[in-house]
Amino acid sequence: MTTEQFEEQLTVESPAVHLLSDTVSDYLLNRGHAAKIGEIATQAGKRLGANAKLIRKVLSDNQLRFVNEERRWNLSIRSLFHRPIEGAIQQVLRLYGKPLSLNALSNELAVLNARSPEYFRNFLPAFMAKRDEMYFSMPANRWGLHEWLLDITSDNEEELLQRNFFAMSDETAKLIAAVRKVKIGKLSVVNAAYAILSTLHRPVSTRIISYAIWQANKGVIEPLDIFLQLEADPRFHMLSGSNWLLTEEVEEAARKLQELSAEAEITLEEEDVSDGPYIATEEDLNEIHDYLAEHGRAEKLSDLIEAVLEHSRTSPRYQSINDSLLVAITEDERFQQVGVQTWVLPAMVPAEASEVPAALQPEFLDPALLPDPETDAELDDEGLDGGLAMWVHDPRYEDFGGEHEVELSPELMSGETVLDETRISLLYDHREMGTLKLRQADMAFFPNETSLACLTVTTDDNTDFQMWISNSELLIHGLADWYDKHDLPVGAVLNFKRGAEPDDFILTWDGEIDPLVAISEDRIAELLEMHDPAAEENWSVFDIMRHVLAGNPEGSPFLTIWAEVNVIRRTPKRIVASNLSSYHCFVQITNSERWKLDERKVEQGRKKTKKRFIQQ
Repeated sequence: MTTEQFEEQLTVESPAVHLLSDTVSDYLLNRGHAAKIGEIATQAGKRLGANAKLIRKVLSDNQLRFVNEERRWNLSIRSLFHRPIEGAIQQVLRLYGKPLSLNALSNELAVLNARSPEYFRNFLPAFMAKRDEMYFSMPANRWGLHEWLLDITSDNEEELLQRNFFAMSDETAKLIAAVRKVKIGKLSVVNAAYAILSTLHRPVSTRIISYAIWQANKGVIEPLDIFLQLEADPRFHMLSGSNWLLTEEVEEAARKLQELSAEAEITLEEEDVSDGPYIATEEDLNEIHDYLAEHGRAEKLSDLIEAVLEHSRTSPRYQSINDSLLVAITEDERFQQVGVQTWVLPAMVPAEASEVPAALQPEFLDPALLPDPETDAELDDEGLDGGLAMWVHDPRYEDFGGEHEVELSPELMSGETVLDETRISLLYDHREMGTLKLRQADMAFFPNETSLACLTVTTDDNTDFQMWISNSELLIHGLADWYDKHDLPVGAVLNFKRGAEPDDFILTWDGEIDPLVAISEDRIAELLEMHDPAAEENWSVFDIMRHVLAGNPEGSPFLTIWAEVNVIRRTPKRIVASNLSSYHCFVQITNSERWKLDERKVEQGRKKTKKRFIQQ
């Protein structure tokens, strides 16, 4: 597709472009000041799937609405300095194209006239109320322009058309002719509007919709009431210029923007292509610093290049910029690297990112508090029964206090293996803390170039969040909100895959449950009732295990016993495995990996044959 053909697409697909223009305008209005294309693409365009190249093209083509100010874009209404109040109010509303709240209107006029917003908030209501032929008020203290409404001062249709559509363009004439063909009869205002929009499948102005209703009702309508009814009905989406689009068609417009963005990457040439190499300047670094400070979060270098320096990954200069900027930002003490290509201001690193909560650490009871100091004695591997040593060393179920037990495969031990995905079963203590254990097996998957890494995680509902990894403390933070949102059960198997760029990852949960560590909410409630007595009465792990297995004649697998014990007290796997092997009352069910409690044998105590295996 040629550039000319692409530009025709932008005109033909006006609903999509109109929607994008409005979205950017809303973002700039709420932001209060100019923004770079990269920021606009990240904050506003991302919701619609519009990339920086397409946004730059749309803003450049709409200079009536947007202005370029030193590599930043702003609303053109903010360049109308020192206009008379009357003209300024009309221009602000006209160029924004939709009703504005009193606060927003006051803020914009304050910028243009170098006065406080409070002055205009006190002045404007009475001023505009006296000019009801120019402005109309709306609920929530908002104001609009009467020129958006149909003027019905004449009963004569020809005069009404002349008054409302004077100097009518061919496009408007065709649109009015098409609207006349839609049979709306005695339909209500909103149903008539829906019939018109669902027939034409394009934006239609309030005036044209009102004209059709005026015709059908033989001149009896209330223009402002039509506008207010359309705005209150969720089936309609208001576009600037008092145009309306069906809400159900907004998603289709967004899909078109995604297609146009893909075409923009191919068709539009990158701006400001230079033959010479890029050299990072102090000004560029200062802008990056300010960008990070304003957004308050870590950012990938590729996103900083796009947001601050306005060069996409497809730019001919991108690699030169990346290489030079990487050297400069590494040497600048204001920035901290947190990942392969992610940077942050040190003050923004969450305090908890470098800490392991006490609730995750194993809790050991002083043996002196027990009748027998060897009650929970740990055994060597040789003393563990029924394949328990294998589970103690299993790298899949690594948690705090058991790092030294992990046995990795030779491939992972070499440090040369790079995994494309990793699966982690969610344990109770980590579900509660919004964390995951960074297992040694995960070191071949997650970035470990820096002590701390901040990863951008995209989830199965196409949202993303930032997750912090401490390679020094072996802990992953920042998952609490995602756990809560998905109401994740204990035992859920989380699947991580690599994203398109370094420090990008994809997290999904397809409903799979690991039965070995899964615990139902009812069972968790039962176990938590044992927490306080275990602490107050100094229960040994042996006592806790007896309570866990009591009343369960079918028994439980080792990992299930360990997982349930950990709801009551954080305990390493070896202690649980050692107790199962050491006491006569814990019996492995024949031809099974399940263990049960035989209350009749509790008084028999420890097996004397296990004493020689107690670790010193």
